[in-house]
Amino acid sequence: MVEFGEQLRRAREAKGMTQQSLAEQLYVTRQSVSRWECGDRYPDLLTTTRIAQILEVSLDDLLSGKEMEKVVERNPVVENKTANNIMIVLYAVTLLALTLPLINAVLTRTVEFKSVTENILVAIAFILKLFAFAYGLVNAIKGSLSPKRMGAVIGAFFASMCLANSENIIRLVPQFFGAGLRTADALKIVVFFVFLLLPGITGAISAFFYFIKNSKHKIWPVLITLASSLGILLSGFSTYSILVRYENQYSLNHTLGLIVSIAVYALIIYQTFTLMRKRKTVAQ
Repeated sequence: MVEFGEQLRRAREAKGMTQQSLAEQLYVTRQSVSRWECGDRYPDLLTTTRIAQILEVSLDDLLSGKEMEKVVERNPVVENKTANNIMIVLYAVTLLALTLPLINAVLTRTVEFKSVTENILVAIAFILKLFAFAYGLVNAIKGSLSPKRMGAVIGAFFASMCLANSENIIRLVPQFFGAGLRTADALKIVVFFVFLLLPGITGAISAFFYFIKNSKHKIWPVLITLASSLGILLSGFSTYSILVRYENQYSLNHTLGLIVSIAVYALIIYQTFTLMRKRKTVAQ
């Protein structure tokens, strides 16, 4: 089977075009065309369709079914420049929202080693989330946030969410048992588990199978969407609780945190459906 790069080179030469002239018509650099022909990269599906039109060949002549799958799995999930720029900004803002309070706490010496060791799960969750968004930001800037890499970011984010909420479960359960476990207390534990842990567990597992393992099962994008929706509800409920119970301590930072959190979950849903649409196009 002739690979895409070789087919592209043959079609281009048959048309009497240079790499530079083809690049100019596609509004890309000559180096991009060269990388395609060498097999180092693949153009996105829209660009591939445009290439077929310019070279007057069918899309099937350029890409086999397996190679079209490679296009989707190797290329960035979000290939629209505007959407990618928004994603970069969101990753950067999230990193700032995570690091600035920490830097301020360190400078003012309001963080003690004892408090970190007592909340070890929260600390691990924070580090995991920090590395996840840093990894996502770097790859988004480089234009290399493929499904596997995006799955790593999303999976790590949901895992950090699960770890952070586990700290709350660990604190609350002894209180229930200490007073003697009643039916109402048992129901509370179940509710806390469902709303605090289940979205993170579900999201992490689903991201692994859908983005990283390339599972075609339709349940995974549905579960990721549900987990993200529950995450939005939890963020809203948490912020509302702070506003009601600790009105004097509520600040603009809580509102900004809620907005960023909702934006992150919305981005995950967008990324999931973008990949689902691309895989569906290839399958058809």
